[in-house]
Amino acid sequence: MSKTGIFYASKGGVTEAFAKQIAEQLGADLHNMKDTGVEAIAPYDNVILMASSYFFGALQEDWGAKVKLLHTVDFAGKKVAIVGVGSQERHPDSFCSGSADFFDKLRFSGAQFVGDVCVCGYNFTFSRMQQGQRLLGLCLDKGDAKVQEKIEEWLKVVKPLFA
Repeated sequence: MSKTGIFYASKGGVTEAFAKQIAEQLGADLHNMKDTGVEAIAPYDNVILMASSYFFGALQEDWGAKVKLLHTVDFAGKKVAIVGVGSQERHPDSFCSGSADFFDKLRFSGAQFVGDVCVCGYNFTFSRMQQGQRLLGLCLDKGDAKVQEKIEEWLKVVKPLFA
């Protein structure tokens, strides 16, 4: 199995809890961006970039300026999955939008994006993560009664791709 790293930022612990759950299922290494530089991504074949969104779709602050440094890492040939965390109820007009910054910074990097999901089963009005009827990655909401089901379905798709 290829080496997988999860790079996350979490303020209140929700994103961290989801990151730990996904890491356990994938046998992935966990990296909190509060204490990690982007150069730590380099040795991984498979990369999961995770963050919560705040206010009107801003990326969690521990990613802050680091997201602007993603171009310094060679992503050619790497498989990259994006996971956003947000609240559909409190922020239906910007649900998980901050996580789209990952895609924006890496779309011309040579990375192979994996793990997009259908917008079906979500209840929001706008997200920068949405392209047509798909989301660029998994979007999680701790208040969603089906959040565990969404994680399991996503893992069924991503796990074989990360092999």
